[in-house]
Formats: sequence, structure tokens, C-alpha cells
Amino acid sequence: MKSILSFFLCTMLVCPLLSACQGSGNTGTPSESDTDQSVSAGDPSAPAADEVVARVGDTEILYSQLAEQMVMLEAMYSGLSEQFTPEQLHEKLHDAALSSLETLISQQILNSKIDEYGLTLTPEEQQEAGQAWDQTIENVTNMVRQDYPDLTGADLDAMVQATLEVSGQEKQTVVDNAARSILVRKLKEQVMSETPRPNRQKVEKFYSSLLAEQREQFDQDVTQFESAMIMGEPVVYVPQDYRVIQEIHLKFDDEVVQLLNQMEQYDTDDSNSYEEMLSLEYQRLQEESISKLYHQLEEGVAFSQLMEDTKPGSSNTFNYVCEDTTRLSQAYQQAALSISRPGETYDTPIQQSRGYTILHWADSLEAGEIPLEEVYDLLEQQLLEEDRNQTWTDLQSQWRQETLVEIFEDRLGYCPREGQNEKNWYLF
Repeated sequence: MKSILSFFLCTMLVCPLLSACQGSGNTGTPSESDTDQSVSAGDPSAPAADEVVARVGDTEILYSQLAEQMVMLEAMYSGLSEQFTPEQLHEKLHDAALSSLETLISQQILNSKIDEYGLTLTPEEQQEAGQAWDQTIENVTNMVRQDYPDLTGADLDAMVQATLEVSGQEKQTVVDNAARSILVRKLKEQVMSETPRPNRQKVEKFYSSLLAEQREQFDQDVTQFESAMIMGEPVVYVPQDYRVIQEIHLKFDDEVVQLLNQMEQYDTDDSNSYEEMLSLEYQRLQEESISKLYHQLEEGVAFSQLMEDTKPGSSNTFNYVCEDTTRLSQAYQQAALSISRPGETYDTPIQQSRGYTILHWADSLEAGEIPLEEVYDLLEQQLLEEDRNQTWTDLQSQWRQETLVEIFEDRLGYCPREGQNEKNWYLF
């Protein structure tokens, strides 16, 4: 509840700050349309919402666009106003405005490149963009439910709508932003696809460098090897003989876990209710799930298939255990190293704090160097991704340099409104 109330309060305090004072040092010459409308119709001192703060080629970036970018930054700095002098706050907000403006400039340059490349959305991509609003509604609803668990029906819908309104999220804006993100992604994919694949000499050099680095790191700390393997990073050196372990996790139901946590917190020395319920849950898992899984294994069902049946997608996950492994519990390590041979499952499930884990010896890794040919494709792909990302970064820098950009920095200053406390700074 506190998070939502804080957000409402913060937004209510910040919105008035977006009204700006006219700066006497504003030397930029606005176009005739620059003064057509103001941010706040009831505030004659507020600047025009369509005042030009930058030009990117033939496209103008307006005050109203920058103000939208600055709302949350204003909120953040308003909460820190007592920690800065007025001059310090003025400088930080000015720098934040410049940074936000640079983001808008980059977006406009990308928009022009999207048009230049003739990129458009397919019907499927248009549908994907349209679903962004549904996802936004779902995210906000989940957030409201966490803070207001008793709200249901019309009351819940009303709070969700109020949260959306205060945060300034509108359906068309969300969908348009999603569509733009898809187009930027397509632009990035197209320019990155033109990056040539690294040659063999570059891959071999990378392999040699990585081998020397990992030999030193992994010999000193096997945990670094295990972490690299689990994270799917390129590995070319194995410091010790390892067992590749697969796991099936059987956990208590979420509702049971919540109840047990509450009972554990409030249980007393005179009550055994927590221990009794915990024991019953372990017994239930043994009778209902574990005995069934071991029976299926005896009938010849593959362990990986049982992993998929228990949790889809889990059959592609592995753990790595050796004699010097320290990141796992002693019970886990001993069980993994006690399995007789590859392809077998440990005959006793390991009891965890809220469930059981069944271990299976899936494969082995021998200590030493992994031959280049076994990891060549993986190393080549990593180098290619690095080259592609660098290509994208370099192109964006090149496009920025090639584009005629005018920034009216004198319109981005912060000044106190007349008659207000000098610590309250306003845009423009």
C-alpha cells in the first residue's frame, strides 16, 4: 500500500513543478506556432507546450515532449531537495534535462532511419504491439493486488484505472511505444545482420586468450567454473573431474509455504503445530509424488522426461559437482558423489527446507582443456554477437554525427517561480 500511496503523492507534488517560468536569457527564436498553447491554461507564466527545445534535421522536439520525460526525474529530485543547495539542484536538473533531450534526439534519429530503411510492421507485429496495453493492465493490476489484497471487482478496476491515470499511461501511447520498439528492433537486426562472421584466426586467438584466463581463474576457485557453466558462458577449461547432475525439485504448494511461514513465526514452545504440519507435508510429498517418480524410473521413463513433466523446460538445466564444490549443501554434494555410475538416480530424495530434490548423474566432464573444435561454434557466435553490438553502437554514433541537430540549451535552465521559495525549481 505504501508504494502506491507514495507514487500518488509524488505525482501530485511533481505535476505542478512542470509549470515553468519565462527565462529572460532565452535567445532562441520560437516559431509562430511556439506560442499557440501553454502547458497550463490557467497559468499565464507557464511556457508554451509547443515551444521548440531542439531540432533534428527538419523535425522539431517540443517542450511538451521533454516535460513528459522529466516527470519522474522531477519527482526524484523533489524528494532530495533538502540535500542540495538551490544552485546544486538547478545544475542537476539542467543536466537531467539535457540527458533526457539527448534521448529524444536519439529516438528521432532512429525514427528517420526506420523510414529510410522502409521498415514497417507485419500484421503479427501490429498484434504484438496491441498486446502491450493488455500487459500493462495486467502488470498494474498485479501491483494493486499486492498492496490492496482485499480489493475485488469494480473496486479493483477503479484503483487500477486511477493508477494508470496518475502514472500518465494511456492506451495509444503504450501501443505506439511498443510499435516503435519493434521497429527499432527490426532496424537493429537488419544493420547487425550485415556484420561479417569472425575468421578462424580471430576465433583461435580468442580461444588461446580465454584458455589462459580460465586456467588461472578456475584452478584458484572451482566455483567460478561452476558459475560459468550454469550461466552458459563459453568454457574451454575444466579444472577437475566433474559430475553433471540433473535435478527434479518437488516443493510444497505456495499456500502451504505461506501458512508454514506464518506458523513458524508465531509458534511457541508450548505448541508443536508447526512441526506437525511440516512433517505431514513431507509425508504427503513422499506418498503422492516421490514414490510415483521412482516407480516411473523403474519402468524405464527417462529422467529428463520426468523433469519436463514436473517443470516444462527444466530438462535443459544442469548442475556441476566435484570433490571441492562448496556452493552446495553437504547433503547435496554427498548424494551427487554417491551415485554409482552415469545414467543412474540417487535412491533417496534430499530433503530441503520446503520440499525434496531428486538427483540424477547425467554426464561427466574430464579435467583439462576442451579442444577448440568442440567449442568453435560457441566462441565464433560470441565474437559475432560482440561485433554486431559494436556495429550497432558505431552506427548510432555515426548517425548522430551526420545529423544536423540544434539544441536550444538556454531553454533548459531551471529557475524559481516569482513569489515561490527559491528551493522550488521549475523547468524553463
